[in-house]
Amino acid sequence: MGWEQAYGQAGELAALDQPVVDDSWDYTGVRAIIAIALTALGEGVEDSAPVPTGHLLWHLGRGPANVRRLAAILLGEELAQATDIDPATVDMDNPVVSTWVWLTRTWPADGPWGGMSRGIARGQTDPAIDILTSWAAQAASTGLRRCS
Repeated sequence: MGWEQAYGQAGELAALDQPVVDDSWDYTGVRAIIAIALTALGEGVEDSAPVPTGHLLWHLGRGPANVRRLAAILLGEELAQATDIDPATVDMDNPVVSTWVWLTRTWPADGPWGGMSRGIARGQTDPAIDILTSWAAQAASTGLRRCS
Protein backbone atom coordinates (compact mmCIF):
# COMPACT_ATOMS: atom_id res chain seq x y z
CA MET A 1 0.00 0.00 0.00
CA GLY A 2 1.46 3.33 -1.02
CA TRP A 3 1.35 6.53 1.00
CA GLU A 4 -1.58 8.11 -0.86
CA GLN A 5 -3.78 5.03 -0.47
CA ALA A 6 -2.75 4.60 3.17
CA TYR A 7 -3.38 8.28 3.94
CA GLY A 8 -6.86 8.08 2.40
CA GLN A 9 -7.77 4.94 4.34
CA ALA A 10 -6.29 6.46 7.50
CA GLY A 11 -8.55 9.48 7.10
CA GLU A 12 -11.59 7.23 6.88
CA LEU A 13 -10.59 5.27 9.99
CA ALA A 14 -9.64 8.38 11.97
CA ALA A 15 -13.03 9.90 11.16
CA LEU A 16 -14.72 7.03 13.00
CA ASP A 17 -13.58 8.43 16.36
CA GLN A 18 -12.49 12.01 15.66
CA PRO A 19 -14.40 14.91 14.13
CA VAL A 20 -13.10 15.37 10.57
CA VAL A 21 -11.50 18.76 10.94
CA ASP A 22 -8.24 19.35 9.10
CA ASP A 23 -7.19 21.95 11.66
CA SER A 24 -7.70 19.55 14.58
CA TRP A 25 -4.50 18.34 16.27
CA ASP A 26 -6.37 15.22 17.41
CA TYR A 27 -7.68 14.18 13.98
CA THR A 28 -4.43 15.10 12.23
CA GLY A 29 -2.38 12.99 14.63
CA VAL A 30 -4.66 9.95 14.62
CA ARG A 31 -4.82 10.00 10.81
CA ALA A 32 -1.03 10.36 10.58
CA ILE A 33 -0.31 7.46 12.95
CA ILE A 34 -2.69 5.17 11.07
CA ALA A 35 -1.18 6.23 7.73
CA ILE A 36 2.38 5.52 8.90
CA ALA A 37 1.33 2.09 10.21
CA LEU A 38 -0.64 1.19 7.07
CA THR A 39 2.21 2.25 4.79
CA ALA A 40 4.77 0.23 6.74
CA LEU A 41 2.51 -2.82 6.97
CA GLY A 42 1.90 -2.58 3.23
CA GLU A 43 5.60 -2.54 2.33
CA GLY A 44 6.44 -5.35 -0.07
CA VAL A 45 2.76 -6.17 -0.58
CA GLU A 46 0.98 -5.60 -3.87
CA ASP A 47 -0.23 -1.96 -3.98
CA SER A 48 -3.88 -2.90 -4.33
CA ALA A 49 -3.85 -5.36 -1.41
CA PRO A 50 -5.46 -3.77 1.65
CA VAL A 51 -3.97 -4.19 5.11
CA PRO A 52 -6.54 -6.07 7.21
CA THR A 53 -7.95 -3.78 9.90
CA GLY A 54 -7.41 -6.46 12.56
CA HIS A 55 -3.71 -6.58 11.65
CA LEU A 56 -3.50 -2.79 11.90
CA LEU A 57 -5.29 -2.84 15.26
CA TRP A 58 -2.89 -5.45 16.63
CA HIS A 59 0.11 -3.27 15.75
CA LEU A 60 -1.41 -0.03 17.04
CA GLY A 61 -2.55 -1.77 20.21
CA ARG A 62 1.06 -2.58 21.03
CA GLY A 63 1.70 1.15 21.56
CA PRO A 64 3.95 3.93 20.36
CA ALA A 65 7.13 1.84 20.54
CA ASN A 66 5.65 -0.57 18.01
CA VAL A 67 4.59 2.29 15.72
CA ARG A 68 8.20 3.51 15.89
CA ARG A 69 9.34 0.00 14.86
CA LEU A 70 6.97 0.19 11.90
CA ALA A 71 8.25 3.67 11.04
CA ALA A 72 11.79 2.27 10.95
CA ILE A 73 10.73 0.19 7.93
CA LEU A 74 9.99 3.43 6.09
CA LEU A 75 12.48 5.86 7.58
CA GLY A 76 15.35 3.92 9.11
CA GLU A 77 15.99 3.21 12.76
CA GLU A 78 17.64 6.51 13.67
CA LEU A 79 14.84 8.72 12.37
CA ALA A 80 12.14 6.38 13.71
CA GLN A 81 13.53 6.69 17.26
CA ALA A 82 14.12 10.46 17.12
CA THR A 83 12.08 13.20 18.76
CA ASP A 84 12.12 16.89 17.81
CA ILE A 85 13.72 16.23 14.42
CA ASP A 86 15.20 19.35 12.84
CA PRO A 87 13.24 19.79 9.59
CA ALA A 88 16.37 21.25 7.93
CA THR A 89 18.10 17.87 8.27
CA VAL A 90 15.50 15.73 6.45
CA ASP A 91 13.58 15.71 3.17
CA MET A 92 10.42 17.58 4.14
CA ASP A 93 9.10 17.16 0.58
CA ASN A 94 8.62 13.47 1.35
CA PRO A 95 5.14 13.21 2.91
CA VAL A 96 6.09 10.25 5.10
CA VAL A 97 9.08 12.15 6.51
CA SER A 98 7.18 15.40 7.06
CA THR A 99 4.35 13.50 8.75
CA TRP A 100 6.83 11.73 11.03
CA VAL A 101 8.52 15.03 11.94
CA TRP A 102 5.09 16.37 12.97
CA LEU A 103 4.22 13.22 14.96
CA THR A 104 7.48 13.19 16.90
CA ARG A 105 7.82 16.84 17.88
CA THR A 106 7.09 18.04 21.39
CA TRP A 107 4.31 20.58 21.77
CA PRO A 108 3.82 23.59 24.04
CA ALA A 109 1.58 22.70 26.98
CA ASP A 110 -0.79 25.60 26.43
CA GLY A 111 -0.47 25.99 22.66
CA PRO A 112 -0.19 27.07 20.02
CA TRP A 113 -0.39 23.68 18.37
CA GLY A 114 0.61 24.56 14.84
CA GLY A 115 -2.53 26.66 14.37
CA MET A 116 -4.73 23.68 15.29
CA SER A 117 -7.41 23.16 17.88
CA ARG A 118 -6.67 20.47 20.43
CA GLY A 119 -8.97 18.49 22.67
CA ILE A 120 -6.90 15.45 23.67
CA ALA A 121 -4.28 15.75 26.43
CA ARG A 122 -4.19 19.52 26.62
CA GLY A 123 -1.34 20.54 28.85
CA GLN A 124 0.86 17.62 27.82
CA THR A 125 3.96 18.36 25.80
CA ASP A 126 4.66 14.80 24.63
CA PRO A 127 4.82 14.04 20.92
CA ALA A 128 1.56 13.11 19.21
CA ILE A 129 2.93 9.60 18.57
CA ASP A 130 3.03 9.03 22.34
CA ILE A 131 -0.33 10.62 23.12
CA LEU A 132 -2.47 9.52 20.19
CA THR A 133 -1.45 5.94 19.37
CA SER A 134 -4.14 4.55 21.68
CA TRP A 135 -6.68 6.82 19.97
CA ALA A 136 -5.52 5.50 16.58
CA ALA A 137 -6.00 1.95 17.90
CA GLN A 138 -9.50 2.90 19.06
CA ALA A 139 -10.34 4.16 15.55
CA ALA A 140 -9.03 0.90 14.05
CA SER A 141 -11.10 -1.06 16.56
CA THR A 142 -14.21 0.88 15.59
CA GLY A 143 -13.41 0.19 11.93
CA LEU A 144 -13.04 -3.51 12.63
CA ARG A 145 -16.40 -3.65 14.44
CA ARG A 146 -18.14 -1.82 11.61
CA CYS A 147 -16.69 -4.17 8.99
CA SER A 148 -17.78 -7.26 10.91
